[in-house]
Parts: sequence; structure tokens; C-alpha cells
Amino acid sequence: MIEQGIAKLVQGTAAVAAIATAGGGFLGQLPKGQLDLGPTWTMSIVTDPSDYSLTGPVDLGNTTIQIDVFAQTPAVCLQLARVINSVLSGYQGALTDSDAVYVNGCFQTDKKDFFDDASRTYRRMLEYQIFHN
Repeated sequence: MIEQGIAKLVQGTAAVAAIATAGGGFLGQLPKGQLDLGPTWTMSIVTDPSDYSLTGPVDLGNTTIQIDVFAQTPAVCLQLARVINSVLSGYQGALTDSDAVYVNGCFQTDKKDFFDDASRTYRRMLEYQIFHN
């Protein structure tokens, strides 16, 4: 599964692990209280269309993922987002997921900043389009 491979790739990077003290790669949403442990990140699939030809599935997949980076301060949030972006933007190679997905190219398509008044936390959303087989 591509989600598993992307999570392993990002969290397996020493620079990410050094900042994301609470771990990361949570699917969909942040577990309750997780941000109290330190900066972290989540990932979700935005789109993952299935393309078919008359002979069956097309080999090249096109998945869009969203990474959300969370931190108590804007500086740490932006630092973790920059490090994650340096791992994913332009990535090409095999992932270590159970399906051994090969990424032909990973490209950042969007980013947006958020602030939560109630919890006084910062979030940066990063979006990537991934072409894979």
C-alpha cells in the first residue's frame, strides 16, 4: 500500500525523526493528545482514481496525498514541513511497503497554513501528486 510506503519513507528519514518527536504518519487524523508529545504529522489519500483499458488496469497509478504537519509553534511547524517536503518533492524510487510500490515521480501541488485558536496550535497542509506502478 502506498500509504504505508510513504509513511515509512518520511518517518525513516533522520531529519524528520529528529523533529517529529511524537512520531508521525498517522492515517487520516491525529490521535487525541498526540500533539502534547511534540511535533507530528498525518497523511491521507485525497484521490486515487483507478484507470482501466480494454485489457484491464493501467499500470501507472496517480495518487494525490495530503500531509498535515502539526506543532505548538509556527517555526517548528514550518521546519518539519520543509524537511518532509525535501524528502517527498521530486522523490523517485521503490517504497518499502508490502506491495513494493515504485514511485516514478512525486510532485508538490499545494500547501496551506492553518491556526487553531482553541488549541493554540499550528498546521501546514502539503499536497503531493504521486505517479507510481
